[in-house]
Amino acid sequence: MARLPKLRRRGLKPLQGARLIVGLGNPGSDYSQNRHNAGARAVEHIRKTLRLPQFERESRYRVSQGETTQGPVAVVVPRAFMNESGKAVQSLLDKYRADPSDLVLLVDELDLKPGRIRIRPSGSDAGQRGMRSIKAVIGELALQNVPRVRIGVGRPMVNGNPSHHPDDVADWLLSDPSPAERRLLHEAELRAAEAVVHLLEHGVESAMNVYNRGAVNTDTTVGGGGDVGTG
Repeated sequence: MARLPKLRRRGLKPLQGARLIVGLGNPGSDYSQNRHNAGARAVEHIRKTLRLPQFERESRYRVSQGETTQGPVAVVVPRAFMNESGKAVQSLLDKYRADPSDLVLLVDELDLKPGRIRIRPSGSDAGQRGMRSIKAVIGELALQNVPRVRIGVGRPMVNGNPSHHPDDVADWLLSDPSPAERRLLHEAELRAAEAVVHLLEHGVESAMNVYNRGAVNTDTTVGGGGDVGTG
């Protein structure tokens, strides 16, 4: 008897009008606890807070979606290395037939102390490799109008001074924090998740007013992360 052809998996049917919450990071267990994956970990907290189902795997990202008291929401983690985030985000926008203004991005931030978060309604890529990749794909103007929640991971210290050297930064971002720093980072990720839920319900300006208090920078180059991704 001839074998029946396998049915092609069509993937999850997109939830119409969903707000797309994307946490950036690198895929795989080797990177899961790195500083660079703060955004991806925060998205998992958002999924649990909103009581969304387990993530489903699409070709370029993992997604969980559902109707919430804040409206339709999809939380997303790209299945791509940080410097390929743009392709995953474009695939997401295409699948949901969404505009960049429907996005909210969660990313790590070198120029915020661990434990701090900062919400911005717009802005540049600030040197963050994932944001830079997204800008290259969707365009600088589109990215400027995307709210983002930055989660502080601090800068590496070399000879008592914060370093901007690409090798130091890469090693720092792609390594796991100390136990004490891990506790601070975990608190920041939970706070970032809480801030996004607030943003969905009350808007970005309200979220900034509530959650940006005390978000102190570690140096004078605000948002100038000089971030290095991995591919």
